[in-house]
Amino acid sequence: MAQGAGADFRGSVDSTPHSVEPLLRPDDELSASELIEVLNHTAGLAASTAHRMMTVASLIHDEREMDYAQHRAETHSGELDSIEAFDALAARVAAGENPYEQFGPNGLEQAIAEVGATLTVTPAEARELIMAGDALRYRLAFTGHALACGRIDKRRFTIALKRTDLIVDPNEMQTVDAHLAEAIFARAPMSTTRFTAMVDEIVARWAPDAVRRRRERVDTDRNVAVTPDRFTPGQSRISGSLPVADAAEFDARLSAMAAAVHPGDPRTVGQRRADALNALARSEAVLACRCDECVTATIDDTVAQGDDATTGPGTEQPAESTPADSDTTVDTQNPEAPRATFHIVVNLSTLIGLDNAPAFLDRHGIVDAHTARTLLAEARRTYIHPTNNSRSHSPADSRYAPSRKLQALVRAGELCCVFPGCNAPVWQVDLDHTTPFDHAKPAEGGPTTAQNLKPLCRFHHRIKTFTSWQDHTDEFLTAWFTTPTGHMFVGNAYNGRDLFNRLDPYRPADHPARSRLDGLRHNASRRQQRAERRWNDANPPPF
Repeated sequence: MAQGAGADFRGSVDSTPHSVEPLLRPDDELSASELIEVLNHTAGLAASTAHRMMTVASLIHDEREMDYAQHRAETHSGELDSIEAFDALAARVAAGENPYEQFGPNGLEQAIAEVGATLTVTPAEARELIMAGDALRYRLAFTGHALACGRIDKRRFTIALKRTDLIVDPNEMQTVDAHLAEAIFARAPMSTTRFTAMVDEIVARWAPDAVRRRRERVDTDRNVAVTPDRFTPGQSRISGSLPVADAAEFDARLSAMAAAVHPGDPRTVGQRRADALNALARSEAVLACRCDECVTATIDDTVAQGDDATTGPGTEQPAESTPADSDTTVDTQNPEAPRATFHIVVNLSTLIGLDNAPAFLDRHGIVDAHTARTLLAEARRTYIHPTNNSRSHSPADSRYAPSRKLQALVRAGELCCVFPGCNAPVWQVDLDHTTPFDHAKPAEGGPTTAQNLKPLCRFHHRIKTFTSWQDHTDEFLTAWFTTPTGHMFVGNAYNGRDLFNRLDPYRPADHPARSRLDGLRHNASRRQQRAERRWNDANPPPF
């Protein structure tokens, strides 16, 4: 598999070296296979260009700051000739006066104006580009190199930038940067959901204080805004920020209300969720169903109340609302309202407080141990005990539908749909048999086992089933996909088994050669530590 830098960063496979010849011909003369190579090449160029744009924006800022400092030095040396002058300056600053206002816009403001005018972007966008360039040069230099090489794109670099923003210790920042770059170069490209989880796990491991700061900040930064849609007249947009526990509960409640209608309801899931939000705003716990039977029953009930003045509230017969999901439970405080349901994966050791390893919340990503324990305080739990049973068989292997425990094991081992680049939540997608199940002769088809099951969203499930895409899962549960043009991609370069090692009984042991060298390094380190202790014991302070 090609995993070099530049245009090959997306892992295309070809038995012959990549040729530059397709790049020299018009695109409309190229075959589908050649167009894939051009797409791969241009993606690498876009990443390299983004790296250069950020660097250049940061360098422009450097130069403007130097100009500003020189201008200030020419006007005023910055020295004060008396304590009285210092006290007067301090009083002006305390009163809210900017002592540098006389020098005009500072270097950052000048750079923002220049970058914004050049790229025709807003000051906020120009500022973000400058700050990203500074981080690329000084905070995330190794990760920035991955961007320059085309191993990641601008979007993923921005994710890394934002998720590491609260790391204040320079040493911790360097450690996180080095481990993140190592993980990027060691793995095939991955979807943004998987990439975000990988970044958050590395931050949680090497900069735990940043996780604490993030937990404190999310509560302070919560907000909701309702604004007109910039592109569609007559519509508005709702946006906001909530702590992940509150957001998960709110999101799950909307989904539960949207699902608790009859199958004949003509609205899409998105429309039902929007209507559920309106219902909550009106203090209604149940979303009214709009299937033909419910609408007719509502009309008949309204007519009956209008014709019969003796009908009282106690005689009304509301339309029945049957949950579409049989697993949906009922809120005891409001029996009519379906209870919000969400899925979270966490180590048992974390749940009982032996460690603070992060957990994974479906649709929302990595959450810290404290949040996970809060969410799981009254949850229904499924305990998973994976074993390497790839060579053993059970009667359940010959059944098409996997058991609930097997479903939980397969979904917990992934973070989203395993198709390359897809972010569909893992608990809301299909479970696909890699080797198709034979309904006529189950013993001769693909078994229903963890080795042969993988989560695929309905869209990619149909692509795999009805087109010439091919897929394969190796003995380490890595999902490989081959396109109709013969290019191969890894779908789950980072997954739930990387987050929760106990889920992976298939992980290979270290090679004996690596174990040997690790042992030599460990022994050398211990000898060095013993030598330092002996020296310290022989040379107590003050030396």
